[in-house]
Parts: sequence; structure tokens; C-alpha cells
Amino acid sequence: MINSAAKIFRYFLVCFILGAGLASFFFINIFWLGFLMLFSVILTLIFWRRRFWRYLFFGGLILALGVWRYQLSLPQAGAQNIWSYNGQKAQFEALVGAEPDVRINKVKLTVFAKRLTVDRLPITVQGKVLINANLYPEYEYGDWLSIACQLKAPEPFNGFAYDRYLAKDDIYSVCSFPKIKLISKNNGDWLMTQIFRFKNKLWLIIKANLPEPEASLFFGINFGARGGIPQELSDKFSATGTSHLVAISGMNITIIAGVLMNLFLACYIPRKKAFWLITVVLIIYSLMIGFPPSAVRSAIMGWLVVLAMYVGRRDNFVNALIFSASLMIALNPKILRDDVGFQLSFLAVLGLIYLAPFFDKALFRVTSFLGLKESLQMTLAAQLATLPVIIFNFGRLSLIAPAANLFAVPAMIYLMIAGFLALLFSLLIPPLAPYFFWPLWLVMSYLVKVIEIFAIIPYAALNL
Repeated sequence: MINSAAKIFRYFLVCFILGAGLASFFFINIFWLGFLMLFSVILTLIFWRRRFWRYLFFGGLILALGVWRYQLSLPQAGAQNIWSYNGQKAQFEALVGAEPDVRINKVKLTVFAKRLTVDRLPITVQGKVLINANLYPEYEYGDWLSIACQLKAPEPFNGFAYDRYLAKDDIYSVCSFPKIKLISKNNGDWLMTQIFRFKNKLWLIIKANLPEPEASLFFGINFGARGGIPQELSDKFSATGTSHLVAISGMNITIIAGVLMNLFLACYIPRKKAFWLITVVLIIYSLMIGFPPSAVRSAIMGWLVVLAMYVGRRDNFVNALIFSASLMIALNPKILRDDVGFQLSFLAVLGLIYLAPFFDKALFRVTSFLGLKESLQMTLAAQLATLPVIIFNFGRLSLIAPAANLFAVPAMIYLMIAGFLALLFSLLIPPLAPYFFWPLWLVMSYLVKVIEIFAIIPYAALNL
């Protein structure tokens, strides 16, 4: 029953989300969409005096707006769009507009096309292109490049909708190992350039003071660069249900933020101070990794969990969560269906709010020493809530995930603390850097060993 302002607000938000979700599966002709909007407005006015029907039909209008917003995000044909030249050999100039994604045997460059040569005449174009290039020569954010390659539209493979995966980031063209010529450097945003350079400096410090695979694993966990993690180790994280630990995901950040909040409260830090301290940490963390959209969304989800624990009123928090999700979908409607990270983040937060209290009672015998109870409580809640999405998208069910996470998640807190202190003191006193990294190496070695031990257990994961 719609009998309060909070429920009415929630109902309208859900209508918008449903509209965007409907449009992600079915295209609705603009004529029928306009007719639905007009019909909803007329019925709303006719039944204005009847509260229930007024809100019901106005919700239909908002649902239609959700459909319209999704369809507005779809790519349009036009000579000014680089994807209009898919299937052709193209010579174009582009700006490296994101941090290069370095893998073991190649690098992925996301470039923003600016100028295309057609019949020897330059024309202005727009749009992103994902380029698979050789590791050398190296290119960085802000480089202006001349590129010659065969443009192609992304295609699904092995049951994975790769085209939709890239489309959520507005990438509709790809090319592999093109001819690249560097035209100029330092053409990007000044602040982002400094952030990426500082991040690269940190990577050099990490690489010089930690062995592999601990170095790549630590950098992947904290900075989102997973390309250097060995495939064998990645498979072990997947088999043990701990893949969320090596990704900047809302699921990972919400668990860590929630555990941190509980630890601060257990250490008698006032609730208000703990809330603002974690808020500042999330902002600085997002800044350090360059504000990628996925990390910003994850930080927002993590912050909402901390906010709920601070305020303590679940109903108001649920509205805040749905409003945040609606705002993210309004900015980029394609994440609703095609961004698994967003789906996991949203469900993990719901799990922490609705299921964590149940596990708190069920685990009353578990000690809170070193955050064990809080880690297990939040991990179980988040994993249970996200289980349907994980099975549907990855076709794998980890039977030992709760146990593996019980031993792995508490280490994440100390990993972050030890890593922050090691990097800070290494910047201040470089000659002593190897000694500062010893505690971090111990934590990383423990984490790798835990994953390896659980991964060798027979039937650790089932492929469904």
C-alpha cells in the first residue's frame, strides 16, 4: 500500500529502473512510447482525486521515461561517429583518454577518436575505440596518436556478450595491433595526468620491493590493475569465491567498509568520527586510482553501507540506495543489464542491510578478535545476496567460498594498512623501502597461501 512519502518516492524510483530494464531487452517504437506517456498523463489527471490510481498511472509515466532514457543512450548512425566506419580500413587521430590496461602480452588502449581521413580529406569524428596493441613502444594517458587499422564491431564469444560489455562504456569499435605513430604528448587533463603518473610511481616502488605474484596481486587489489596477475592465481581466486578481493568492486568495498566501521566501533571510536574517517578514506582512494566510473560507483555503494550503520534507520537507507542506483542508471542506463559489477554492488549492499543482522545472531559464538565475526557476517550476507547473479553470469558455484572468505577477508584490512604505511614511508625514506615492505609481504604471502590451500580442495567449485 502506498501510504507514506518514503514509499511513494521508492515506488517512482523503482518504476524508472523497471523502464530502463525493460528497454534493455525490448526496443519500443518512439510513437508507442510517446503514446504511453500521453496516455499515462491523461489517466493521471482523470484519476487525480483518487490517490492510489493517481500514483499508479503517474508511475507509468516515469516507467516510460526510463524506457526513453535507455533508448537515448543507444548509438546513433552518422558520419561524425567513428563506429559508422566499422568494417573498413581507417586512418584516424585519437587521444588516449584512459589509463592503459597493461596485460602480460599486450596493452589495451581506450582512445577517443578526433579526426578521420576519408578520401585524403580530414573530417571531425567522435567516439571511443578499444585498441589491442603491443607492449612496446609504451603509450600513456594524454598521448595524441595517429592510428591505421581495420575497425571492427565487438562480437560475442564463448557465450560472453563482449559487445554489450563494451557498449556500457560507449565503446562500439575495436581494432587489433594497428600501426601507431605518436604525434604529441601531454594532451590530457592536467589533474588526471598527475594522478596516473603518481600511480605509476607507486607501482615502480611496489615492483621493486615485493616479489611476484605478490606485487601484481597487491597492485590489482588496491589500484584495479589486474592485468599482471598470473592466470593460474586468478583461477584459484575464482574457484574459492574470492575474486571480488582482486577487483575494485562494490561487493569488495562494501564488505571492507562495513568491517572497518565495526572495527572502529569495537575500538571505541565514536560512531560519527568513524563515519567521517571512512568517508575521507573512500574519497582519497577514488582520487588515487583516477576516478574510473566503476570505482566511483563502488565507493558510493560502500559509503552507503557506512551511512546505514551510522544512521541506523533501514527504511531511509533503502530509499537512499535505490535513489543512488536510479541516479547511476540515469547517467548510464546500460549498466543495469550489462554491468555485472553494478549488479553485484547493489545486491551486496542489500544483503549487508537485510541479511547481516540475521548472521549477527546466528554467529553469536564466533569471536570478534581481529574482526573475524564481522568479516564472516558481512561476507556471508553479501555472498548469499549476490549468489544468483554470480551463478547466472559465471556458471560457477564455489562451495568453499564462506570458509575461504573467513580466512581471507580479515587480511584485507591489514593489507590495506600495511600497504599504505609501506608506500608512505617509502616515499619519505626511499633507502629503507625494502624494510617497510616486510609486514606487507607477510600479509600478502598469507593471503596467497590461504587461496592456494582452499583451491586444492576437491570439488571446491562446481561448474553449472
